[in-house]
Parts: sequence; C-alpha cells; structure tokens
Amino acid sequence: MKRIAKVAFQLEPDVDGYPPIAVELLNATPIKDGLFRLDNAPFFASDVAYGDLVRARPTDIENQYLFDELVEGSDFTSISIILLDSTMDSFLMDLLRGHQCVIEYGEFGRLRMLAVAIPATVNYSDLRRQLTELEGQGKLSFAELAIADA
Repeated sequence: MKRIAKVAFQLEPDVDGYPPIAVELLNATPIKDGLFRLDNAPFFASDVAYGDLVRARPTDIENQYLFDELVEGSDFTSISIILLDSTMDSFLMDLLRGHQCVIEYGEFGRLRMLAVAIPATVNYSDLRRQLTELEGQGKLSFAELAIADA
C-alpha cells in the first residue's frame, strides 16, 4: 500500500487576508531521505505543482513535513481558480477534464475554488486565453502558481 504524507507550505496572507489559510497541506509520496513527490495540485502554494519532487523536514505532527525546497519540477503547470459564477461549475470541470487536468475542489469560507494541474500535453496558451476571457466576464478569477518550462 502506498504511504501518504502531508507536506506543509507556510503562507503569508496579504493585507486583504488572502490566502484565507496560513498553512496549506499537500498530499505527497515519500521517496527517500526527506524527498517527497507531490500528489495533488495546490490552491495557494506558489512555485510548486502536482508531481514536483520537494525536500521537506519532519514536524511535531506525525507524518507531516515542512516544505524546504523544490528539488525537481514536474511538467505540470499549476493554477488556482476562484469560481465567481455558479453557472460555470460544470462547464469548467468539463473543459479541464477534457484536457486531462488533475482537479481538486475546495471551499475556504465563501471562496469556492479549483486547484488545477495542467499536463504539458495541453496547449496552455490556448487554455489561458479561455480563462482570461472568462475572467474578463466576471465568471472566475485565476492565478498562475507554477508554470512548467516550455
């Protein structure tokens, strides 16, 4: 059975209180000697993506580790989407699944969000154009957390 650990990313809220959490926990598979492969996409942690190899150190909490550094990036791009229009939910899920994206849904207070890992096989500039258009219509807001090297 695959052992799962949690890697903690400390976050710095801005003056508006965003992000709404101080620590984000990502599932990870222990590789060896403090190295972990991230098993989900972040909602808030920047500069990391699904599949990245990271170094982390133990905390006082069993099976939880504190992020130290990115060791090797994956070929996934990581974005976070705030859903502003509920009519977009199924459209966005279908759009992203159609691109074989890894998607997670989360609620943080009143924020309904998607954490999205976009594989390198996707033409990200086309997808980004669609998201930018929807953002301009007030249907969503998105942030690029980690862009895979082209």
